[in-house]
Amino acid sequence: MPSSRALTRRAAPVSRLLTTGGALAGILLAGLVPSASATTVTPSATTAVTATATTITPDCEAACFVRVRTGAYADYDRIVVDLAGPNLPKIVFQDLGGTGLYALGDGSEERPRIPLNGKTYLTLNFSGATTLTTSGADAFIGATPKVLDMPSVKGYAVLGSYEGYAGFGLALGDLSDYHVFFLSNPNRLVIDVYH
Repeated sequence: MPSSRALTRRAAPVSRLLTTGGALAGILLAGLVPSASATTVTPSATTAVTATATTITPDCEAACFVRVRTGAYADYDRIVVDLAGPNLPKIVFQDLGGTGLYALGDGSEERPRIPLNGKTYLTLNFSGATTLTTSGADAFIGATPKVLDMPSVKGYAVLGSYEGYAGFGLALGDLSDYHVFFLSNPNRLVIDVYH
């Protein structure tokens, strides 16, 4: 049974920040570095993922899967699924392992296999969720399935929806652990897969 871990962030020691800032100020005052380079900021992977979070408002009665964003970090790969609709869904099923990802169905028909290769697979099913807008159009923006070249996550797929249930899956390489949680304002599903 996989366990979950909470992320911890370590801040740089204040003394190191002050020393670095003081050294940079001294260089700038000496005129050795143009001042424009001091204001240049290279966004980190964290900044790149969180900066694109926007409120998405397709007309959805339940939580709709709308878009997926990804980020690779030193210890984990992060998958963020943007959700629209009034409420967050509930996770009703998690399965790690298996031989592949399969489309969600009503049980009366054979479910097609999703064409994503991995060593193992994480399947998540949700209640109070859908992949369709109120008018019946697809709510999801982008390609699914989607192949990724990340250390742990090799691809993802929206597995479809049926009668208030929706599925989402990941194709994985080597896996040590994973953590699934929700964020609000705007609503998001977050999956961290540790290296």
